[in-house]
Amino acid sequence: MHPSRTLILLLALVAFGLACGDDGPTGPGTSDLEILILRGDGQFGEPGIPLPIPLEVRVQSLADGKGAEGVKVRWEILEGLGASLDLETSLTDSAGVASAHLTLGTGLGLYRVQASVKGMLSSPAEFGAQAILTPELTLVPDYPVRAGDTIRLEGRNLSPDPGENVVTFSRVRGRVISSTVSELRVEVPPCLPTRRVDLRLQIGALSTQASSMLVTEGDQFLSIDVGEDRILDAADGLSCFRLPSVAGSRYLVVPHTTGTVGGGVYDFGLVGVTEERQHIPSAGEAGRQSAGVGVHVRGPDSGPDLQQRWDERVRLLEAGLVQERRGGGGGLWEGVSPPAEAPPVRAPEIGDRREFNVLNSENQFDKVSARIQFITEHALVYVDEEAPAAGGFTSTDLARLAGSFETPIRPTVTEAFGAESDLDGNGRVVILLTPAVNRLTPAGSDSYVGGFFFGLDLLEGRNGSNRAEIFYAVVPDPTGIYGPILPRSTLLYSLPAVLAHEFEHMVHFNQRILVAGAEAQDALWLSEALAQMAEDLVGSAYEAMGDPAEARIYQIGNWSRARRFLLDPNTVSVLATLPPGTLEERGAGWLLLKYLSGHDEEGTLLKDLTESTRTGVANLTDVVRRPWGTLVSDWVGAVFMDGLSVPVRTGLRFRGVNLRYVLSLMAGDFPLNPPVLGQSSFSVADALWSSAPDYYILTTPETGGLALNVSGHEGRPPEPASGLRILVVRLN
Repeated sequence: MHPSRTLILLLALVAFGLACGDDGPTGPGTSDLEILILRGDGQFGEPGIPLPIPLEVRVQSLADGKGAEGVKVRWEILEGLGASLDLETSLTDSAGVASAHLTLGTGLGLYRVQASVKGMLSSPAEFGAQAILTPELTLVPDYPVRAGDTIRLEGRNLSPDPGENVVTFSRVRGRVISSTVSELRVEVPPCLPTRRVDLRLQIGALSTQASSMLVTEGDQFLSIDVGEDRILDAADGLSCFRLPSVAGSRYLVVPHTTGTVGGGVYDFGLVGVTEERQHIPSAGEAGRQSAGVGVHVRGPDSGPDLQQRWDERVRLLEAGLVQERRGGGGGLWEGVSPPAEAPPVRAPEIGDRREFNVLNSENQFDKVSARIQFITEHALVYVDEEAPAAGGFTSTDLARLAGSFETPIRPTVTEAFGAESDLDGNGRVVILLTPAVNRLTPAGSDSYVGGFFFGLDLLEGRNGSNRAEIFYAVVPDPTGIYGPILPRSTLLYSLPAVLAHEFEHMVHFNQRILVAGAEAQDALWLSEALAQMAEDLVGSAYEAMGDPAEARIYQIGNWSRARRFLLDPNTVSVLATLPPGTLEERGAGWLLLKYLSGHDEEGTLLKDLTESTRTGVANLTDVVRRPWGTLVSDWVGAVFMDGLSVPVRTGLRFRGVNLRYVLSLMAGDFPLNPPVLGQSSFSVADALWSSAPDYYILTTPETGGLALNVSGHEGRPPEPASGLRILVVRLN
């Protein structure tokens, strides 16, 4: 197993308080999980043949929807003689996903498979599959039919359930009105232009041979003016419409999922049909990578940097602490002695000495001794007595760091998100500069942990707690005594933004856990997006102060991550599918919150999210008061449309920033560059992660228009959990 995956597994087990036995994780932690179907339900296949799509589930926390890694999933055949599974048990991956492959038995009929976790109180996941004979069509109209008309097809081994028969006309699905085992009545897709089509019947993975049929065009067009848009639900796979042939017209087309289960990956098909009779090229033939059923390719996976990995680690540990606090159970560090008594509340003085517990990479604590070297109204700067003297921070440097916290970090963050706690009663946040943080970064790393906040410090009576509001940070180490070589100049540039980020986590823990009494931490993707918004807001404060150079220090990270997301958005889930999250996923989460913040008329969005006891998608939709699907559809459109001169509605714009202009400044171009299709027929088969978009520009042919259909794989209905939609915007 990859070292980073091993680390996350260890931390997940710690966070959920699980005890490992022969059956994998069991006990109280398991009862807090649920199991959900991602894909593979409702398949059809021939007897004795493996089903093409794996049975896939996600195990996640009931409290915050976080995927649980390393959980043993049991697979059991409940019905169907002779069927077999390739696995009896499988462990969930870093996204909480587990899968198995089913081979049907030799008999026809229903097969049922159950996926369960020992000790889980919620219901198991149950899959259904059917073994059937390959369907055949024996009678297809040999005369021209008009788009929108109803035709009769005869055959053998058809399904009496209309919804199980998928009839496609050159990969565009028609509506089956009625069916028996030998006859279908099917509506020819009204969107088709005049042309010969290849007609096929599919039931699951089984398909008839293609039959040629002449279709004459109907009069159904999606006629929209420049700047207008349509959002169409593709849940039934029948989202077909025809764009008219208008000289020079172009359309933005965005297939996107609105699924709320992190870790989900869903096949989709996008087909364009023009009036010429020709072979419709597949995505691969058109130069577009096709993921194909059962194969899901991530984009340029940068992985997280070490700062993000450590943040994830600390948030997981906090999740365990919150669960302990709720249940009143034993501590994670029962054998760790508490620190020395906190000093009495009095006016602090330069030179005051104090001992601290600092979390280390072994999930234990380093005991450090530090002295106050700088004091402001709201901050105490402690420097570890073991910090290297040569090349260290000067008194001017410490004044600058504390001054940036005093203004604008603290007032900006507290105004937007709420106040921090004051557990020790001194009205100040401790900024502890210590080599213990330097030691968190392994030698030879290309990134480093700059600093962190740990919620344990805000829980009284807990072993290891320092009972104070503390930001732990690295010290300059120009020769690499304690870890990577970190010159003073590097830290002066980077630490203030980390301080802003981690201070928001401190405020969030106070407002959500201590004040509101939430039973779980918020979803990681939303928690991190909020902290990234703190960086963004502090940058804006510096801009208002007339200091754009300082503003850039706080804002460049978010914009860089957003740019990475837009280079290949269909492989990135805004729900951060793979802990501890990639740079691209962090960019997507921040960009969503940036968009929503711009549309926040009352200016309370960030504070409301911080104070809420709801989690993730439920938190966001409750505060915004919009359904998740509508919210995502508008956001994915705004990501492309913002900064263009096309007169679109307000929901398709960012507010307070010109997204296209800012991102183009970074590297000379806008990173989202969709392929152009539509002058001839095309077919795209690809995959989308949960709540992820894909982008295309369509131009219509000179005559006949362009029929456009979005569906699941090969014209079948999409997976129900995908929430597949399509956004169409006319550009000119």
